[in-house]
Amino acid sequence: MKIPKKEDGQGLVEYALLLVLVAIVIIAILTILGSQVNLVFAKVVAGLNGQVITGVGTEAVVTGYDKSVSGTTTCTVEVSDISFIGLQDGEILENGTVSLAITFGGNSPSVQQGSTGSNGIGRLAGPYSGSGPCPLSVSVLGN
Repeated sequence: MKIPKKEDGQGLVEYALLLVLVAIVIIAILTILGSQVNLVFAKVVAGLNGQVITGVGTEAVVTGYDKSVSGTTTCTVEVSDISFIGLQDGEILENGTVSLAITFGGNSPSVQQGSTGSNGIGRLAGPYSGSGPCPLSVSVLGN
């Protein structure tokens, strides 16, 4: 009587090797197209926020920020961890500087300077604060 050979882990190893190959291909594609992906993401976020990208000069697209509000009659608002993508003439701005306007309750904006990295992404830690009668609106926009 012959005893059949067991090949129980072979299929699992083949799937693991296939997943590693797919991951390597995806990493290579994102490395090559990384700045284009950031650019498309910036344009989508800008469109959703109502910001118009002119493609002329230095621009910034705010992709997010943290906001905390305190008070009932007079509100104090703190904005921190502002993330943004810098653009120069419609392309990703690598290692550059952009301006961000932070407005509390329709007052004159506080303009802050932020730097982008080699991928065009930057972050301002803050916090930046303002106060006024409740409810106090906040807007953070790239110039």
